[in-house]
Amino acid sequence: MSAALAALATSALCIGAGVATWSMSGEAVARTTQRDETPPTTTTSPANATPTGTATTAATKDKSDKSVRITPSKQPRIEPPPEPPVKPEGRLAAPEIDLGFFATDGSRLPRVEPPNALVQGRDERGLSPLVGRSGELARPPLVDRSRRLRASPRPPSFGFTLLPGERFKYDIIFGGNPTGIAEAGVVSREPGLNGSPDRIRLEGSARTSGVVALLTTLVYDMAAYVDATTGAPLETGSITRREGLPGAYKRRETATTYFGRGFVEINDKRDERSSTVRKRLPVETFDPLSIMAWVRSLDLKPGEKVKAYGLDGTVLLRVDITGKGPVRFEGMPPIGTSLGIAPDQVQQFEGVITRVDRYGAAIPGKKAYKMRVWVSTDGRRIPLAVESDIWFGVVRLVLTQYDPPRAQASSGAPVGPPARPPAVVPAAGPGPG
Repeated sequence: MSAALAALATSALCIGAGVATWSMSGEAVARTTQRDETPPTTTTSPANATPTGTATTAATKDKSDKSVRITPSKQPRIEPPPEPPVKPEGRLAAPEIDLGFFATDGSRLPRVEPPNALVQGRDERGLSPLVGRSGELARPPLVDRSRRLRASPRPPSFGFTLLPGERFKYDIIFGGNPTGIAEAGVVSREPGLNGSPDRIRLEGSARTSGVVALLTTLVYDMAAYVDATTGAPLETGSITRREGLPGAYKRRETATTYFGRGFVEINDKRDERSSTVRKRLPVETFDPLSIMAWVRSLDLKPGEKVKAYGLDGTVLLRVDITGKGPVRFEGMPPIGTSLGIAPDQVQQFEGVITRVDRYGAAIPGKKAYKMRVWVSTDGRRIPLAVESDIWFGVVRLVLTQYDPPRAQASSGAPVGPPARPPAVVPAAGPGPG
């Protein structure tokens, strides 16, 4: 009992001390608040005045004790809003990368988004209109803009017209003055490499002369191997040498190898700079020598048109030929008269030379040149004159010398059927000179 009473007394003393302490702190806070809110006032009282300040201070203390507010130092905790659940990422239907399975072209693919349920279109006869994806597949909005090589037949074979030993020589005339000399000839017929078919070697050259040679010297040599049956080029090499006036190069060597008349490899060397280019070409592509032989072998009716492609160095040209039929050639060279060719035994061709791309389309901004060729209509098919306009005028090639083909050796391969019937010399014509 005594212990319990002692504990109870101790608890009462502690509570009393706590209340006293709290009241003393409250009075201090009230005094501070009153001092801050109420400005101090100075009163003058006589010495014998009644001391009433104690009652007034007690009343003020009672009012200030009732207006005391306890402000917590920490704000209540605010819980953050819950995060939305993470949705699993869906897998794409197809990767957005180019795997290289298909060739790149300019075509536009059809729509792949889901079409509408109703499709406005014309009804086909005997069939109900299709809707949805079936309707889109039946009428795809696809415009094919891909570029492809134009299908064209190969020129007929003319290898049998190339007779070894035949040689032509021309004067190059510009503005009525001789400015150069050009030569071309069929050198020999040789067996192909590694058991391949026979091939024919063609050679040609051109060089400046006369007044032009005083300004600049240009020498151009070319040699080519063509198929002995079709006349298609196999290998071509050319060397160009320039002196005098400044130019892009002094010496240029070009070696061209044809693979199947649809693919070509060009090794081009200009002075010390060399490059190798591989190109796709139309199948009917010739080199400069074989395209001259192809034009010579033509026998076109008036108005009939043919075309072929020629590769001059690295430039692809399209040659369109139109037959004009037999004409009377007033500009017959003297050598033609000596060979017994009458003025009315001439056939004329007109052509256009256009620079094109590998698809046969003309390159914008490049000029197209016209040309005219006069060929004798006898069995020899001799090109008598060639005329062409270039950027600075008209150039004309006039025949000055012709060597007939030599007799074939017994071990040589057969030349093939003649291109034309044997030559017939008119009775009234002049005799050979």
